[in-house]
Amino acid sequence: MAKTEAQKDKGKDKPKAKGPPPGQEKAKPKKEKEKAPAAAETGAKEAAQEKPKPAPRPPADPRLKVLKKFYGKFLPRGPLRDRHKALMQRWNSGEDHGGVTVDELKSLYDDWKAARARKSAAMAR
Repeated sequence: MAKTEAQKDKGKDKPKAKGPPPGQEKAKPKKEKEKAPAAAETGAKEAAQEKPKPAPRPPADPRLKVLKKFYGKFLPRGPLRDRHKALMQRWNSGEDHGGVTVDELKSLYDDWKAARARKSAAMAR
């Protein structure tokens, strides 16, 4: 098989385009570099003076930490599901989340874990 001209030239180095003489290239960037840091320093000083520190973020609601443990979990029919539905209705009722407390959520979570442990222990027998 004979190689075509394109395949023969594929591996060869192509001549690079010549630019301006080396002396002229170096002179322009030096001038730009001298101006750039001075402008950056003044811009940074102005930005630091204009931006006040943002107010500290309030701590996260501790109830959310417990509530997230129920996301995507299966609650079988029965009293646990009923309790969960009642809590979620209260939670979604208003801005203060219907007065749902961390203790209520924790007790539901603990009861749910205990029910799952009992079920898995019964299955192991």
